[in-house]
Amino acid sequence: MDKKVPNTLKDHVYDSLFFDVINGIYSPDAILTEKSLMEKYNVSRAPIREALTNLTAAHILASIPRQGYKIFQPSQQQLLEVIKFRSVLESSFLEIYCKNIDASWIGELRNICDSYNSSPANDFMSHWRYNCEFHLKLFSVYGNDYAYKLLEDALNIQTIFFIQKKHFATMDLHLALVDYLEKGEVTAAVAILKADIENLLRPEGATGEIGR
Repeated sequence: MDKKVPNTLKDHVYDSLFFDVINGIYSPDAILTEKSLMEKYNVSRAPIREALTNLTAAHILASIPRQGYKIFQPSQQQLLEVIKFRSVLESSFLEIYCKNIDASWIGELRNICDSYNSSPANDFMSHWRYNCEFHLKLFSVYGNDYAYKLLEDALNIQTIFFIQKKHFATMDLHLALVDYLEKGEVTAAVAILKADIENLLRPEGATGEIGR
């Protein structure tokens, strides 16, 4: 998602394992063990254990007692709860703190949309990453680190879903949202944001692309 450039061994291990998971290097049924990961990444047990702990806390992996770790498999109910949570969280913060969004911030949001449009049409993972980057960039302007972390965790759960279903994210509603923010039409911007997040509530297959 929105990981920083690694500057320590533990950061490097976390990011390497994270991107291997989201890029489908491991099957959904694969059991990851500390020993096998130590051999793969050629590091000691400590950074592997810390990466596994952090990925479990972020709902990317699930701990299987006496076996190891598996890719977290969110249920349909969990996904629906995440969507509803995000809808309330992101729309309410936008409505309250929209005054914090200035022209330079709007420009950065447009740049993310442009990057999406420049990526290959069939690269669903890049599309989802740009989608997450857009939502996290918009939310970061509010300056609430706790709420930002909750949103990041929610997006991580949805990331696993996108990997498994190979859905595409679209920037159509994101561009409309930016347009309304630029014109200062907050009510319309909030409505667009809610619609963008809640698109996943539609029955699967109702549209070729799903925007979030």
